[in-house]
Amino acid sequence: MRYFLVAGEASGDLHASALIRALRAEDPEASFAFMGGDKMEAAAGVAPIVHYREVAFMGIVSVVKNLGKLTRIGRQIQAAMRDFAPDVVIPVDYADFNFRFILPYAKGELCCPVIYYILPKLWAWRAGRIRQLRRYVDLGLSILPFETSYFSDRGLRTEYIGNPCVDAKLTYLAEHPEPVEREQMLLLVPGSRQSELRDNLPEMLAATAAYSQLGWRVVIAGAPGLTAADYAPHLGKYSDTPILFGETYGLMRRAHAALVTSGTATLEAGLWGIPMVVCYRMGGRRIARLAFERFFRVPYFSLVNLILDRPAVPELLADRMEGEELPRTLAELIDEDSSARARQLKDLTHLSQRMGTSLSAPKAAEAILDFLAKA
Repeated sequence: MRYFLVAGEASGDLHASALIRALRAEDPEASFAFMGGDKMEAAAGVAPIVHYREVAFMGIVSVVKNLGKLTRIGRQIQAAMRDFAPDVVIPVDYADFNFRFILPYAKGELCCPVIYYILPKLWAWRAGRIRQLRRYVDLGLSILPFETSYFSDRGLRTEYIGNPCVDAKLTYLAEHPEPVEREQMLLLVPGSRQSELRDNLPEMLAATAAYSQLGWRVVIAGAPGLTAADYAPHLGKYSDTPILFGETYGLMRRAHAALVTSGTATLEAGLWGIPMVVCYRMGGRRIARLAFERFFRVPYFSLVNLILDRPAVPELLADRMEGEELPRTLAELIDEDSSARARQLKDLTHLSQRMGTSLSAPKAAEAILDFLAKA
């Protein structure tokens, strides 16, 4: 089989690389072409047609400024799809690019099956896009347990295949089987975008400064694709705070508590059972929080709470992250005897049970090959 994958971010590169390995295990004659990154290249044995770094534009202003480049790359990927003549096209998350350049071309010009891996979060916003998914996508592979009914109820054939964060945790434990103890450490996970670092990291550092003076170790988990230079402008007077790259899971496994910017990192921290405060300052403006509460279609913004369907972890959005609320909420979780810490630890155990221990990449490969065999 010939597989064409399209990933536009570091997380998509990671998850798609695991899928490529799983497909090769089941289909020894598999060949691949893709937009993606280094991890996909290592798994597939071929270089990306376009590296995801070329399309790493964040925010509306940046996207608009680079619209010409994005269009050129979109046309380049379409031409590569035509030349490769795939048996299936597999978009991986990265909704805006895939919806504009990949889905209509794959289904229209190529008349090729499309299996969407890691579906866009239409349950949160832009729900109207479901019409495009129904039109262009033959099968959606979901990585969140509550998504299957959402998409299936709206006419898209969908399968839940588990979550790559579970795969990553199990892989890490297989490579690091030795038991560890929680340490007197506070972990900061401030996101992977410059805007997230700017808005969240200074507040996180200020909230943990008092603990550092009491002998606690405060550590920043460096995000993939960033360097220490990306963090430097946001450290201020806390410039001696260590930033550790490539060690996030080990840190989550050992830290006593964490401040985590909303996103996949909240699920990762939850699976490691680390009590956390979920933070997303968004410039600290009250209007940003009110807009979320009014216009977004979900009651929570962290994956932990969405999956458990209850406020298991505290969420401090926009202006709620300022003032005394963040230090107060963190203090409740640090206290070993607090009911807040005990309650969250119990909820995070339920989260791990809900997510299970099945590897998602092999299940995704099985679903893809089963669909193609019956097509």
